[in-house]
Parts: sequence; structure tokens; C-alpha cells
Amino acid sequence: MRLHATLGLAAALAAFRIDPAPPPPPSPTAAEIVQRFIAARGGLARIKAVRSLVLRAPGRFMARARPYYWKVGDNEYAEGSDGAPWEYLGDPGLVLRTSDAPAAAARHTGYFDDPLVSSLEPGFALERLPDEPIGGRPAYGLRATYPDGFQMDLFVDRESWLVIASRKVAPVHAFGKGIATETRISDYRPVNGALFPMTFREFVIASGKPLEDMSGTWTSVEANTDLPPGYFSPPTAGATPQARMLNAVFAARHVATDAFGWYRYFKDDPATAAVDTEAGLEFVAYQCLKNGAVPAGLLLLEENAREHPRSAKAHFGLGRAYRAAGREAEAQARFREALALDPSFTRARQALDEAPVPH
Repeated sequence: MRLHATLGLAAALAAFRIDPAPPPPPSPTAAEIVQRFIAARGGLARIKAVRSLVLRAPGRFMARARPYYWKVGDNEYAEGSDGAPWEYLGDPGLVLRTSDAPAAAARHTGYFDDPLVSSLEPGFALERLPDEPIGGRPAYGLRATYPDGFQMDLFVDRESWLVIASRKVAPVHAFGKGIATETRISDYRPVNGALFPMTFREFVIASGKPLEDMSGTWTSVEANTDLPPGYFSPPTAGATPQARMLNAVFAARHVATDAFGWYRYFKDDPATAAVDTEAGLEFVAYQCLKNGAVPAGLLLLEENAREHPRSAKAHFGLGRAYRAAGREAEAQARFREALALDPSFTRARQALDEAPVPH
């Protein structure tokens, strides 16, 4: 009887046995995620069939075309690439062909397709990152390495298979130290049968503060408009004496004293001494900083602040130059001076808030 009871108990327990849960499906590879992402957007053929885009929103404009053409801005300030990157300042009608860090940023902007589609092309590499939620939504993590070594992390929503965020480390204004930012991507809309995102919200990861000039929603889009290559060239620059001088300053930027000499000769010449150079000098000095010529940029912006001691913008510009040169105490002093002259100068206050924490 005892044996029969034991066997009966074993049979009863077996009947109520709970099988272990099946193992979770294997996480998709980078290549599988890319294929699902492309399919979710409408397929590679439809994506590649979009050869140009003209995007507009209140106060914003961008045009892009394959392979690497792009342009943004208006009659006051614009930048783009017609095969070589450029920046334009309407007054005094100055066009500069950029190099170094700005040229690298332009190169990354010039890729018509996003990094996941571009990863199918030679020179790009893709690897898996740990998955993590973005805005509460589970997402697959990927890292794209561009042909020049620049890297961007992307996060693909597990449900929609669309990219919902990207992260990168880069100088916000193409000079100074790199800043880690995250861009939230949404509002995918059909364009000639393929989905393209229309809303981008970029934040500084360390502070959570938004980068307003890097964020926004495109409200209208035109696809496959006939845009000849000349469309992406800079506006015709006026051959004014100031424009010629500033181009000479920029060309001499890697010898700071030569760059400064062009400017001083212009100001010492009675024929041009009265020309208002504040905006133009600030622009070309920033270009010097962005293109790696920090000594020239410093020299020019120090002169700009001396000549315009009551200009909050002049002090702010010099503060940015000091920060780019690693002279933080002097940078903060200039930002404070800019705020003293103009308490509503938001960018100066933000610059003070972003001061590096001493170790």
C-alpha cells in the first residue's frame, strides 16, 4: 500500500508540474535590425528613389540632394556644400570655404541617407550596443562608424522598427570641446512612398537642456525637385573692401600676426577706417576658431572687444574664444561682462551655466 501511495503522489505531482518558460528569442543582429528598419520605412528602392528634399518650417529651411549636396539659411546667413563646404554672411557679403572641423561637420551633414541606410555602403561599419529604453520604449542599440571615424549611436524602437533616438559627441558650434547630445526622432511621414522623420529634439545629455537651434519640426517637404548643382553654391558675394580684407584674414589664419596685419592695415587706412567691422570681424574670427586657428581667432576677438567695449556681443565672442583656448577664468569674466552690459543676453547666461566643473 505504501508503494502504491508513493507512486500515486508522484503521478499527481507530475500532473501539476509547471514547465519552465521558453527562452526569449535571440536578440537580432545589427544586419537584421537594419533590414527591418529599411522595410518599416518602405523598402530600399523607395528610399533611394528620393533624390532631393526641400524642407521648410517657420524661420527654417534646408535643401538636400544626392550624393552630398546641402544648403541651409537665408540672405543674412547661410551654409552648405556644393562639393566643397562654405559659409556666407550677408553683411558684408562674405563667403568662406571652410576646412578642418567645420568641413567634417559638413561632410556628416552631406550624407543624404541616415547612418543605418548608409551602413550598407562601403566605408561604414555597424555594431550592436546594449539595448535600453528611450522615453519608456524598449529599443535596440547600434553604433554606426562613418568612413572618417566619426561615430553615432542609434536606437531602434522594438515595435515600429524605426529610429527614435541618436547620440553623438561633437562640438555644438564646431569648435571647443565635444558635447554629448541625444536627439529624439519622431513624426515619420510618407515622402514618395518612403517614411522620413520630420521632428528632431536635441538635448545636452549632461544637463538635459534642449538645444533650441538644433531642434524643430519640418512643416512642409518637397521631394525630387529639380535642383541643379549651382543651387547649392553660396550666394554671390559682393567684392567690397571689407569682404576682400576678411577673406585675406581667413586665408592667413594659420599665421596669427599675418591675419591680424590684414585687419590692422584696413583700419589704419583713412579710406576704410570708418567702416563698421564688428559683425564681419566676429564672423571671420569664429571661422578661425572653428578651423583650428585659435591664436588668430583670439587676437581678432580681443581687438574686437577693445574697439567695442560697450558691445555685449563682442565680450561674449571673446569669452567663447577664451573657452576654446582653455582659458576658463577669462572666459567667465567676459561672459559676466556681457551680462552686465545686457542682462537679457541669454546665450551669455547659458555659457556661464555650462562652465566646466573644476576637478
